[in-house]
Amino acid sequence: MLKRTLVFSNPMYLSLKNRQLVMAYKDTPDETSTIPIEDIGVVLIEHQQVSMTMPLLNALSADNVQVVFCDNKGMPSS
Repeated sequence: MLKRTLVFSNPMYLSLKNRQLVMAYKDTPDETSTIPIEDIGVVLIEHQQVSMTMPLLNALSADNVQVVFCDNKGMPSS
């Protein structure tokens, strides 16, 4: 099965609920979208104002999802 690559280039809240990644824009936190963790292959964090919870990072790590953090110039830093 093909895995999804997610790119976050806007301020967002990212969290975990029922083994799904929950996404909410910071300006409209009541409107959320979800994606099953098992469908994700790569998460690219380009914006400096993306917030992630520790349970989400643990779930991504447990499913071998690559998480890439970028610096303020958009270059990968870790």
